[in-house]
Amino acid sequence: MRARLVPLKDISDITNEPWVDQNRRPFVTSDGAYIPVREGYPSTHLLPSRKRSGRGYQKLGDALIFHGDKPTAEELNEVRCHENPKTLYWITGHEGVMRRPRIVRLEGPGGIVTHHESGIIYRLDIEQVMFSQGNREEKSRISEMINPGEIVADMFAGIGYFTLGMARRGAEVHAMEINPTSFGFLEQNISLNRLDKMIRAKNGDCRDCVSGVYDRIHMGHFDAVSFLNTALNHVHQGTILHVHMLGDRSNEIRNILSDSEMDATITMQRVKKAGPRIWHMVADVVIA
Repeated sequence: MRARLVPLKDISDITNEPWVDQNRRPFVTSDGAYIPVREGYPSTHLLPSRKRSGRGYQKLGDALIFHGDKPTAEELNEVRCHENPKTLYWITGHEGVMRRPRIVRLEGPGGIVTHHESGIIYRLDIEQVMFSQGNREEKSRISEMINPGEIVADMFAGIGYFTLGMARRGAEVHAMEINPTSFGFLEQNISLNRLDKMIRAKNGDCRDCVSGVYDRIHMGHFDAVSFLNTALNHVHQGTILHVHMLGDRSNEIRNILSDSEMDATITMQRVKKAGPRIWHMVADVVIA
């Protein structure tokens, strides 16, 4: 990974520089701080290895999460020594329209955690609501597309995964979330990030909550294509929809647009691997 080496005393001065990749952590050594560099900007070094080659995990606040197979005693001991977490979890997936985690607390007290990512504060209970760190770059991509003053619908807002970043960039966001537990954390996170004036939050089914016409509609659910007909009732020429899915369902989107007598350009984006030969993808749909 490309980086620039800066003296430790200068870290606070360069935090908001445009070349700093806010989505990745600096690496601090006795030589100084290796700061990750965004694409398109020059670098001076390759980011050194963090000297760990064990099984991967997700870190949220002071908790660590394993996904997939149950971690072995050796793997648990390795992360204890490396991270000294307060709580260890094992998540095998998420289920239902509420996207509740199938989770086992392996050790520790559990409870609410506070997670910092790209300058945004997220508060959540890992045992009750989902949080996908694999969407970090996609959250950054969407936020960077925002023009201040846009009217945006976030039809599956969760605890504010995409909502908060879009609002920070100057969008007026109508955030909808059906899960009352997630909605409670969404309200907390709006206040924690001081975005109360930019976000109008509603607890309920997005098909009942969506209203008016939007410049952008974010549809962050793997079955978002099934909600596309609803979204298309709230667009104008130039509206951009971001439709999440598993695999490429762009032909289904084209058929729905045709049935609605609408034209659009569709650009497919890969987000992350979601399983063997399965990609989490997003269709950027621009209404003509």
